[in-house]
Amino acid sequence: MKRLMVAALCVAAFGVQAEKLPPLPEGAFTYVVIPDTQLYRGEGAHVKKGPKQTGPTTNPAFESRVKWIEANIEKEKIAFVSHVGDIVDYKNDEQWSFASNLMARLDGKVPYGISPGNHDIEVTTTKGFNRYFPRSRYAKNAWYAGAFGGYTRADGVKVSGGNANSCQLFEAGGMKFVVLHLECNAPAPVLKWVDQMLDKYADRKAIICTHMYLGYKTKKIDMDRRHTKRRPDEWFGVMDWAKCHKEDGVPATKAWETCFSQHKNLILIVSGDQSPAICWRETQKGVHGNMVHSTLQDYPRTADDQDWIRLYRFRPELKQIEVWTYSPQHDEICQGVSFRKGRDWHVFTLPLD
Repeated sequence: MKRLMVAALCVAAFGVQAEKLPPLPEGAFTYVVIPDTQLYRGEGAHVKKGPKQTGPTTNPAFESRVKWIEANIEKEKIAFVSHVGDIVDYKNDEQWSFASNLMARLDGKVPYGISPGNHDIEVTTTKGFNRYFPRSRYAKNAWYAGAFGGYTRADGVKVSGGNANSCQLFEAGGMKFVVLHLECNAPAPVLKWVDQMLDKYADRKAIICTHMYLGYKTKKIDMDRRHTKRRPDEWFGVMDWAKCHKEDGVPATKAWETCFSQHKNLILIVSGDQSPAICWRETQKGVHGNMVHSTLQDYPRTADDQDWIRLYRFRPELKQIEVWTYSPQHDEICQGVSFRKGRDWHVFTLPLD
């Protein structure tokens, strides 16, 4: 009786107990998506105002996510991991080295890929990314299916090569997948390569991870939202503007129209970049009638313990994907963040065609 009274008092004092991640259902497997991780501390941090930080370069939220993945590969039957980009904030050796060493915890344990974000791209090139995450780091793995070789721009500069746009394969739950990780606003030659890879692996379900896809639909809307608290639904969707590669950068709307929509094996597009939008999801119909789910996940990066991660639990026998937004540090399911109030924004189910 005393224990019950104490428990009741605790609930009254501290609110409803946090929702825990339920056990992985029988026959399910997990595809993990890591949102943008551009929050660094210490001497490698990018400080816009105030004194330069001192001490070792750290990233607690990034670290907790990767350590949780490493510790739960077997328990959660993690088949693949994607990082949506902005793996660093400021392109210095301290941040690149930290990110590289941290992701090394997954090397040899679970296949993964990274889509370079605008913070990972040096104006129009990915030299830093390719120095720390080169193609040679992954080429020995049977699941690594290659990368785009790059192209030469009109000004004579070769870009988009190395591991900036990569392809991976995995199998789980009796299903075969091909995953493409694309740099932010991948130029048209990259998308031609995407066409080739999706045709080559047409017998596999396809997932595309790219940094910019869903968010504030136009640059004007992105500017308008800075001056109001309004966030009407009509502001959000497939983005019709770009941040990288200048005039060569292809916005998401055009990437869908000219490339993504043309492939009947495509089932899922995941993206980040849009922390002011936090999350969003849409379903688009490809030219072959296939339904393609697209999801945004870029949760707040304003505190060390905001380490939300997306878990896509595939359940082949039910023909559905259960999506959970989970915090390893707090060991709880997301019930709401900022203006994205309500559990349904963060926990939902997608039909698997």
